[in-house]
Amino acid sequence: MSVIQDFDTVPVGFLFVLAIGLLMFLLGQTIQALSVSILIGVLSRRLKVKRRIREEETVLGGFIVLSITLFFLLANSLLQVGLWAVVFVLVGQFEHYSDAFYHSAVNFATLGYGDIVMEAPWRMLGALESISGVLMLGLSTATLSTVFGKLLQLRNQKQRP
Repeated sequence: MSVIQDFDTVPVGFLFVLAIGLLMFLLGQTIQALSVSILIGVLSRRLKVKRRIREEETVLGGFIVLSITLFFLLANSLLQVGLWAVVFVLVGQFEHYSDAFYHSAVNFATLGYGDIVMEAPWRMLGALESISGVLMLGLSTATLSTVFGKLLQLRNQKQRP
């Protein structure tokens, strides 16, 4: 049962769906920014990346830093997928959260399986989530690349006399 009843009778239906999608994008963007900021804080202050790389065996230090980075990025993406799934349940497109989560993950990762399709006009949320997913996963890739580049830079400094 839909939380929003008689959606088809609302004259601004498309704009309403678009507004929900944009709010979800802003929420995802906020989560992404906070997650990366926390990650930077953890890596720079708490773990003292430079010292950890220099003091520990090179492979172990890099492994720890990359593992923490990947965990943060994965947790960030799963949180966003989960929040989109909540919206899908709230608007009545799914009865079970697990189905909504699966559909949301497919959208976020832009897999486009098509095995589950939401009803019009709600399927626009799937497209908006895909756009959000592309951008957020792109930011995650950039974050991982930056951390990896910094690790290489620190290792090169260590190898110099």
